[in-house]
Amino acid sequence: MRVKRARKVRKYLRYYRTCHGFRAPYKVLVDGNFIHAVMSMKLGDAKDVVVKYLGAPSKLFTTRCVKEELRLMGKDLKEASFYARKLEEVKDGPDPPAPALDSIVAAVDGGNSERFIVCTQDDKLRKRLLADSPMTPVVFCHTSGLQMEPPADAEGSGVASQREHGAGLTEEERNALGQEEVVRGARGVRTNVRYKKPKARGPNPLSVKKKIAKAPSRGSGTDGGGAAKKKRKRRGGGDKAS
Repeated sequence: MRVKRARKVRKYLRYYRTCHGFRAPYKVLVDGNFIHAVMSMKLGDAKDVVVKYLGAPSKLFTTRCVKEELRLMGKDLKEASFYARKLEEVKDGPDPPAPALDSIVAAVDGGNSERFIVCTQDDKLRKRLLADSPMTPVVFCHTSGLQMEPPADAEGSGVASQREHGAGLTEEERNALGQEEVVRGARGVRTNVRYKKPKARGPNPLSVKKKIAKAPSRGSGTDGGGAAKKKRKRRGGGDKAS
């Protein structure tokens, strides 16, 4: 599963780099729900988790409305509020007490000129971004780790529905994940076993019958070089003197 998720996010990021001009280091806009989810699931530092998932240097941002929303949540989200205060704020946008959702939508409005990747656990915000800002990548926390929504505007090019292939990861990415996946079969069945093509070998010497030499025939010789006829011995000592 780890390799599959890594392959997907790299495929999606290649699409965003090619079609929408995203470049590393990535700008990542996080909301309070996402920060709290990362801490609750004990995934580690939010920035480290995002950088590892995206596979490239990244810088985290938030909005003034997100910081204010976390502050008003009280002690339950105290750690998330403290973490958010250390993040750089997005310029412009609405001021508190505007909802945090509206401040994030405003940051990517008009074509997402800052090329933000949005990390959120708010289902309402995710659906709104997919509908109104299709060129904005959306990342969320799952029980198995971070996941990215398929590009909403990539159906026509087949990126969102493309099947996974062995070329999805580079050799360096496979080595970083600590394992290699081999794709075999017409349907893309995956296996961790690397099969070697069998080499052509000679016959098994134990199963081959030895050739038996044929004895030469005693028949008369032929013009073709057959066996010579054996001469008869004459009895006696030859001609006697009379």
